[in-house]
Order: sequence, then structure tokens, then C-alpha cells
Amino acid sequence: MNTIILLAGLPGVGKSTISKLISEKLGVKILDLDDFKRVDVDPTLVTSQIDPPTVRWAYYKKAIESAFSIFATSDTSTIIIDEVFHLRELRNNFEALCTQMQIRVFWVEVRCPYSLVEARLRAHSRIGHILSTEEALNMYLLFREIFEDFSTYSKNHIIVDNIDGVDILVDGVLSIIRSG
Repeated sequence: MNTIILLAGLPGVGKSTISKLISEKLGVKILDLDDFKRVDVDPTLVTSQIDPPTVRWAYYKKAIESAFSIFATSDTSTIIIDEVFHLRELRNNFEALCTQMQIRVFWVEVRCPYSLVEARLRAHSRIGHILSTEEALNMYLLFREIFEDFSTYSKNHIIVDNIDGVDILVDGVLSIIRSG
């Protein structure tokens, strides 16, 4: 069965790092939502405010369609996507489209305290990211105010606290996904 692993969480919590490690361990593709965002959202808005749900849903849909196309035209059976995914309604819509296409979905919610995010962002380069360090810190604070909790009853929802090494986190996530 085709599977999409969705890493969700505030900017700077380590979603991309964890995505890369999962990708390496599974040998699967990462679909970068920033590529779709760069096309659909005014770059000056991306760095200073949260785009409206209708705009966000437009590039989410394009990413889903791209994933469906990849599944249909290749031997790829797993794709990883990382994004804030801060709104419950958009997460539900995303999952409903995948379910309709008989694609299994795993949500991996990455959490990390602001003080640690700030220290990590200031210590590492943001090459390849859509936001600079200062922009990511600002967006972390903006998204934190409006991030809607995941359902705690979801069988396909994994919470990871990215406060220590990511290797152990990734192995734990993969163990759950393989058994699910």
C-alpha cells in the first residue's frame, strides 16, 4: 500500500532534519512543500505572515496531486512531506484525499521548545530553507499562537519531542510505521 509520512510542527523544530534521516533509512523521496509554496505565495508574505488557509490548501492540493502522480508513474511506495500543517481542517482534508486514493497516512508531529529551536537555528545554516534564521524564529512564534492540536485518539499520529538526538527518534518513528 502506498504511504505518505507527513511531518508536522512549528518552524525550526527539526522536521526537515528528521525527514532527511527517514528518507535515507527508507530510501524514499521527500516531496518539498516549499517548492509549491514558492510558486503560489508572494515571497514577501512567506517571511512575514502566515498565508491564508485557502492559499495554503491550494499548494497542499498540488503537492497531493504530485504525490499521486509519483505513485502512479514509479515504483515508489512511500513519500515524505514536511510542513507546519497547523490547521486541523486542512490536515483532515489532506488525509481525506489520501484515504480516498487508498493511500496510508502517518502524521509525525515534531515538538521542540522555543529555547532549543532558537539555539539550534542560530548554530546551523538554513541553506535550502524558505526562511532565514530570524524569519523562522518569528514564524515559530506566530504559528505557536494558532497551531491547532492533533486528535489524541488518532492511530496514525505519532508525537516526537525533538530535544535529544534525532537518530533515536527516527528509529522509533520507523518502528511504529513498519508495525502500523
